[in-house]
Amino acid sequence: MAIQDIDEAGHLMPLEHNRFFSPVTFVLCIFLLMGGWAGKWAGDNFRLRDERADMNIYMNALQAHADRIIISAHNVLDEANRSPFQACSADDRVYLRKLIFTGYHIKDIGRLADDRLICSTLLNNVRSSSRRPMEDVRLADGTYIYRDGNLITPGSHGAIIGRGNANIVLSSVAFDAMQTPGYAFAIYMANEGRTQFARLYSFPHDYMKGADAALAFAGSGATEAASTVPLHEQHCNPATGICISLVSAPLPNNPSDQLLLILFTSFGMLLGSGAVMVWLYYRSRNRSLNAMLKRALAARKLSIAYQPVVRISDEKICGFEALIRWEIAKGEFIPPDIFIEHAEAVGLADKITIYVLERVIEEMGDLLRKRKGMRVNINMTASNLQDPDFLNALATRLVAADIKPQQIGLELTERTAVDFGKAAAGIQQLREQGFRIYIDDFGTGYSNLAYLGELHVDAIKIDKAFTRTIGNDNEAVSIVPQIISMAREHGLDIVVEGIETPAQLAYLRHLSGKLDGQGWLFGKPMGASAAHALIGGKTPRRKRASATAAHGKQNLP
Repeated sequence: MAIQDIDEAGHLMPLEHNRFFSPVTFVLCIFLLMGGWAGKWAGDNFRLRDERADMNIYMNALQAHADRIIISAHNVLDEANRSPFQACSADDRVYLRKLIFTGYHIKDIGRLADDRLICSTLLNNVRSSSRRPMEDVRLADGTYIYRDGNLITPGSHGAIIGRGNANIVLSSVAFDAMQTPGYAFAIYMANEGRTQFARLYSFPHDYMKGADAALAFAGSGATEAASTVPLHEQHCNPATGICISLVSAPLPNNPSDQLLLILFTSFGMLLGSGAVMVWLYYRSRNRSLNAMLKRALAARKLSIAYQPVVRISDEKICGFEALIRWEIAKGEFIPPDIFIEHAEAVGLADKITIYVLERVIEEMGDLLRKRKGMRVNINMTASNLQDPDFLNALATRLVAADIKPQQIGLELTERTAVDFGKAAAGIQQLREQGFRIYIDDFGTGYSNLAYLGELHVDAIKIDKAFTRTIGNDNEAVSIVPQIISMAREHGLDIVVEGIETPAQLAYLRHLSGKLDGQGWLFGKPMGASAAHALIGGKTPRRKRASATAAHGKQNLP
């Protein structure tokens, strides 16, 4: 229509406007707006209720975990102070090392004389010339606590709890497995009157940093009665002295979201609003990590890479570790730490472990049937051990494939707190069937000395973080020899992960006893065909030489 036509027809426009804004249409719009507002109000309240419930569950889990750590620390200190041996003697160090195995997230035990550190289970004689500084917290029974801080060993940190002539260092990663997206928390130790506080751990690291803890916990015990998120909760357990501050991250709440909701409601009364919400729900669900992972499993889109495991003595390949990979686009991967942790949370961990086993049988079955001494390791979680159906499924698939259980190693990768009773029962059943059980990433997170005291396994895999301290100037503070020594005291086989340099290999070769190794020095993770070719003729050293020439030094995956 031309401008002139519009001008000439202008006298008709009021009729059109009146027809559009009839009383019925006006009432309909009102109902649409009310429906949108009611839907938003109900959604916000349901969201807030669920957030409070989730927060209470999370707080209880944090409190139980922290209480167990502190109770364990007190028990270890009591036993350390009862040592019948001369302080720092060989017998005393053996006595203290045995105590570590009974502890929970305890990394080291130190001996003091006249308030001076003189030795520990991981360090040689220290003979500090200075007395220990003023503690952050002192309890009525003489126990003292220092907040999480730098330790004597370069690059290490942790909280210290002591009493009498002994102190213990808590693991700096004691709560790493409790981290949950959308929450921040801080763990404190307080004295009986809650006038002194020592921060043991926080996530993120700067949460509550510099805060007045005494003020924050003055009214602890209940979730803040807020009508919107974020929610705050502080709680203290008088029995253990543990205080926890927990906050949820704010959920998106901006004007554009509200406007979009109102616009959607204009397409149909309350039913239209409901249809839009259903559409949004399914759209969000289909794009979620959970749905993506289920589709990837069903379509067999998860691939397996195989990294060689060799004997340190002669660099002969004795097996492979099967590493799962998820490529969602060309060159774009979702890290296993992310989707495996999610799989545990939504109950898909068993399916992923069985999926990996099936792919190993499919891709490496011929090799395993021909070479009975070859082994392929796959990762499993503590939740796998507590599922009888999973344990039976492992054996059933191997029998059908004519592969011996002894040729499959199961590496326990732990991201959540373990029910040691159930886990030990599952491990016992697997070992009776012939499987070999490994503790993966030993020395980090939950994979620590407490495992060896409560779980009967066959081997440990020393984490690459410790391997980096050997074969260079950091050897003086490396604890690799002590870890190897303690593992051998328990009759365990040892695999050293993250071997990158010839210097690290030479260092390990000078240690007595059988050792296996894994790392970029011997071969990067590869496809099944490359693994077959490697066994068929190429040695890890020749492969390493060509890889080094082509790419130079590589980082660990």
